[in-house]
Parts: sequence; structure tokens; C-alpha cells
Amino acid sequence: MRIWAAAVLLVGVGASTALGAVQPPPAGPQAMPPATPVPTRDVVAALIDALKDADYEVRYYVATALSVIGSEAVEPLIRALEDKLASTRSAAAYALGQLGAPAAPATAALIKSLKDTDTDVRRNAALALGRIIASVRANALISEPTLPPLPPPTAPPPTFPDVRPPRP
Repeated sequence: MRIWAAAVLLVGVGASTALGAVQPPPAGPQAMPPATPVPTRDVVAALIDALKDADYEVRYYVATALSVIGSEAVEPLIRALEDKLASTRSAAAYALGQLGAPAAPATAALIKSLKDTDTDVRRNAALALGRIIASVRANALISEPTLPPLPPPTAPPPTFPDVRPPRP
């Protein structure tokens, strides 16, 4: 038994030595080539078209992807709120809610979507408005200037007379 365990241990050490001989990838600026810019306008247009997919999960992931893009996706999403398909309007409202504060320009369109004939559109519009408002308020609290510290006291602290009874 000990001989077998020693053999397994030696094989494992030999394998790790052989793997350790491979040079590690470079670190620092040489680690990765410079990133090529993503054509955001093309990506947003393709994702907006994908909001019309019949599969709910596809629409959900597309809406999530649009929310990661940021403020560049707001105008196309506002236009998607006017789409003929209720599922597209619902996914667009959801994506705007996921954007948070950058989607603040969409509040008027989302308020209009609260009167949509489809229940999911109304639900996602209400959720989006709540998330946008919460995000705007949270950003306002973070950026709110703090009060300056109080100045140090200019007079020494008051002294009190000894009020203990005398010792016997």
C-alpha cells in the first residue's frame, strides 16, 4: 500500500514539475493586447431587434445586455416602448429599470407605459420607474456635500470645584 501511494505521489510531483516548466503568461501592460472598441451603436441596434424574439429568456438576456451598455441604450429603448409587440415593450421597460439613473430621460415614456393594455408592460414600467427614482436619489445622497468639521474649542473646558465631603 505504501509503495503504491509513493508511486502516485511521485507521478503527481513529476506531472506538476512538467506543468510548472511552462512559462506563465506575461503580466502588466504586455498581458493583453489593447482592446478594440466595441461598435456600441451596432450592438444596441442588434439587441433592440432581438427584443422581438419569441422566447422570454432571450428577451430577458437581451434586456440585461442593454442595461449594461448604459446611457447609449436609453433612446433606442424609449423607441422600443412604442413597439407593436407587448413582449418587446415589456422587455424595454425592464431594461430601462435595470439601467437606473442613466434612464431618467425615459420617465415620461415609462409613465405613459403605465397605461399600456398589457399587464407585463405596466408591471415592468412601474418597476423601472421605482428603480430609476431610487438610483437617482442614491446618487444624490452620495454626491451631497458633507458638512465641514466643527472648529476646535477656543476656551479651555470649565473646571468644577471639589464637592466631596472632607475626610475625617
